[in-house]
Amino acid sequence: MALHLVPPPSATMSAHHESMADFMDPDPLHVEVFHLPVGTLGLSELAAGATLHDVVPAGCRILTKWPGGSTTLCEMGGPTDYEAVELRNFTSGDFAAKVFARIAAAQALDVVGLEDFELHFLSIPGIYLEALHLVCKGKSGDFVLPLISMDPRLGSDAVCGAAEFLAVARASAEARVAKTSSDPLSS
Repeated sequence: MALHLVPPPSATMSAHHESMADFMDPDPLHVEVFHLPVGTLGLSELAAGATLHDVVPAGCRILTKWPGGSTTLCEMGGPTDYEAVELRNFTSGDFAAKVFARIAAAQALDVVGLEDFELHFLSIPGIYLEALHLVCKGKSGDFVLPLISMDPRLGSDAVCGAAEFLAVARASAEARVAKTSSDPLSS
C-alpha cells in the first residue's frame, strides 16, 4: 500500500510550466513535483456538521523542488475545478519546504503501509487552516496533517485521524460562527 499522487491534467501542467517561465529559467528542470488537488470547506458548513467527504474541489497546488534545493508552491485554479486553469499564487522558500517535509512525514506513517491513500491539500479559510489531506482509498479513514492553523491543537506536527480533526476543527468553526453572529459589526 502507498501514498498515491493524483495525476495532473496536461493543461494544468502546461499552465504551470508557462507560469513558472516568468519566475525561473525559460525551460526549468525540476527535481521533484507533487500535484495536490485542493479541497475546501466553508466555515458555516463545517460548523453545521460537514465532514471530509463534503470537501469541495478548488483547483490544485503544485509543489516543486528545483536544482540547487529551492522549492516553490503554486496555487493553480480556474472558473471550475480544472477548467482554464491559471496561476493564482506563487510561494517559494520556507513554506514550500515545510510542505515537502510534511509529505515525507505522511509517507512514513504506518497506516500508509497498510492502505492506499491519495495526497490532497485541504484549505478551510474560516478557521485559518491549510493541511495535507490523506484521502483513504480503503477502510481506515482519512488523515489530516496541518501546515498552518490558528488552533494549537492542530499544530504543524500533528497527525489527526478524520474524527479527531473534525472534532477540533468543528469546535473552532462553531466558536467563530457564534462570535460572528453575535458581533453587531460583523454584518
